[in-house]
Amino acid sequence: MAKHVLVGAGVGSGIAHGKAFVLPNLEHEPSETLAASDITGERAAKNIKDAIDALAADLESKAASGETAEVLFALAAILRDPVLMESIRTFLEEGSGAERAVRGAFSGFGRQLEKLGGYFAERARDLADLSTQVIDRLQGRAGKTDFPDEPFVLVTTELSPILAAGLKGTKAIGVITERGSATSHSAIITRGANLPTVMGVIGSCEIENGQQVIIDATSGQVFVEPTAEETKLFSEAAYPSTAIMEKIPTAEDLPVAIMANLGSAFEVPTAHKSGASGVGLYRTELLYLGQSEAPSKAAQIFEYTKLLAAFPGERVVVRVLDIDVDKPLPFLRTVRGGKYSNRGLRVLLANEAVLRTQLEALAQAHEYYPGTELWVMAPMVVSVSETKRFVKLARSVGLKTVGIMVEVPEIARPRVIKRVLKHVDFLSIGTNDLTQYVLGKSRYASALPLSETRNVRVLSVIDEVVQAARVAGKPVGVCGEAASDPVSAKLFIAMGVDSLSASPALIPQLASAVDAWGWVPTQPK
Repeated sequence: MAKHVLVGAGVGSGIAHGKAFVLPNLEHEPSETLAASDITGERAAKNIKDAIDALAADLESKAASGETAEVLFALAAILRDPVLMESIRTFLEEGSGAERAVRGAFSGFGRQLEKLGGYFAERARDLADLSTQVIDRLQGRAGKTDFPDEPFVLVTTELSPILAAGLKGTKAIGVITERGSATSHSAIITRGANLPTVMGVIGSCEIENGQQVIIDATSGQVFVEPTAEETKLFSEAAYPSTAIMEKIPTAEDLPVAIMANLGSAFEVPTAHKSGASGVGLYRTELLYLGQSEAPSKAAQIFEYTKLLAAFPGERVVVRVLDIDVDKPLPFLRTVRGGKYSNRGLRVLLANEAVLRTQLEALAQAHEYYPGTELWVMAPMVVSVSETKRFVKLARSVGLKTVGIMVEVPEIARPRVIKRVLKHVDFLSIGTNDLTQYVLGKSRYASALPLSETRNVRVLSVIDEVVQAARVAGKPVGVCGEAASDPVSAKLFIAMGVDSLSASPALIPQLASAVDAWGWVPTQPK
């Protein structure tokens, strides 16, 4: 597996593979000539007006057509709003320097939008960037960024609409940001440019200049220093053969259900296009990451209903919040100690109010769309007692189909898994963590190839879990990265799994490989 697999909000679809170009997050320093903060009075007003007009003209010159043009013209219109200039003049008359006047006026506009929330709050972030751009022009720092002369994946803290528009004509093949969302103006621009983008990627600040990265915009995943196998898999997905795209096998053609791994409702169209039979893993982390407090029940219901509405008559498997030390959240009490310190279900059970709210939101969303088959599972479960607590809580809020993920060897032991199966309705095997823990590898060690999941020790554990589930008459699927590997998938199907779940980008070639084996289903899907 890759050195790191990071997750964010995918924008649009597509895959990009190349070297990372990390844009420094530089602090603004005063120019050596005359700092903007030292300019006052009418001279400051004229300089600011000239800078604003120059920026507006620059934005309009970059506007071509479609949604991108609408965004850039909208930003230019904000700059040309006479009320904005009046506000700047008021600050100047009260004794503010140019820089303070610009920031004050733009901040005032931004606060008004933030109070409106939702879409308008997103636009407030654009205003903050516009004010910085104006100040840069005042201080003579409006030069262009020197991008590489070879294909690159841009890695930045935050992608402003202006920077996004400036990528046109460069050799950018993808974008990774630490902050931002799939509904931002910047996302609209990169989507319109067919530039694979993943936003809100916690941990992306650790990516180093020149490192090889793969972006899978359809699943919101970022692979840092991918293995040769992963590179081959995603390269084939990026450039699928005509035969694969002309005939994606239907669910009736296959011995198991092949489902999609998703990170947000924005990826639903790509899942449908790939031929996925529902959702085998819906990651809910993006609702929580980067937040100072847990999302409200209403906000969660809104997101979950969008998801369930898109898959009538199909199965959607939702994993509750999967948190660990890689993704710290300020509103969760941490749980230290032990081999699996501060990971998975342990943390949620220590913050039961947060977990209960999420489960209640899922149950209520399902009431709106009962035709969709909702399954809910817990991550990183390590004991029977944890299983019982989760299942009891989930059922108490009205959820009907409840399961757990098998990611650690302790829960997979024959006697333990048999007891677990008495309480759950299904199992889902997460091969990434399970492989590392079975083989005694650190989660932060060098990349493990996908072939490590085919190690006899790992396969033996997986097979024991699958056979125990079949004896108990409970469905079991595989949602880890190895599920997308045709060689491993063949082994899982031979064991008797009910489903495989992969990134939508990898489903066509996986389905075609499975279909080519010509197996006849021997059990219900």
